[in-house]
Amino acid sequence: MIALGLGVIMVALTGAADPYQQTRQFREAVVCDQDAGGCLGDEPVSVVRRRTYTTTTTTTNTDANGHTYTSTSTTTHHEITWRRANGSQQARDVSSNVYNKAKEGQPATLRLWRQEVVGLEVQGETEWFLPEASTALGVWLGVAFFGLGLLLWGLLFGWWDGFFFLVYRTFCWMFMGLVPVATAAHTLAFGWATGGDLVILIVVCALFVGIPGWMLFGSIHERW
Repeated sequence: MIALGLGVIMVALTGAADPYQQTRQFREAVVCDQDAGGCLGDEPVSVVRRRTYTTTTTTTNTDANGHTYTSTSTTTHHEITWRRANGSQQARDVSSNVYNKAKEGQPATLRLWRQEVVGLEVQGETEWFLPEASTALGVWLGVAFFGLGLLLWGLLFGWWDGFFFLVYRTFCWMFMGLVPVATAAHTLAFGWATGGDLVILIVVCALFVGIPGWMLFGSIHERW
């Protein structure tokens, strides 16, 4: 288990090397654009459609005592579709602030980095999108976090108590890393959140780490 964990971590770090370098280059371009301007490309587009839609997620969890409970959450998405100069159309989810400013037929501006769309500006409001390199970096960081879990399990515990607990603890561990890993990739690309956004981020991280962490500790505590 220790050797497997180390192997996964090494593979993940090797895979993350190039996305990490590209993410650093993107961050430098963002800082440069904020300080001096002209470091990111611009492309005028027009808003052709806007809509809201909802998605519902139902999660069923079983705790260490075998009790099953179900939770349902509904998320409202705000989507904007724009038309580029070549006639192609693209749709992306945006924040409610950008959505409220964007009207059909209204001009908008795309922010480009190496021909990739990384932002949409509408009436002074800008929605930033994570570049593909940073998304790939987040995936590799997630793989490394999985390897870290294998390593820690081999070093600290290492017992086998059934397939169910293997899946259960893996789920809890990976859920714990979901927000921290995504936050790390986003922070490397755009810098630290500030003000109210930072407070919200801390609260969300505490919830997403604390709840599955408590579930994971509970399953281990029962075994002890």
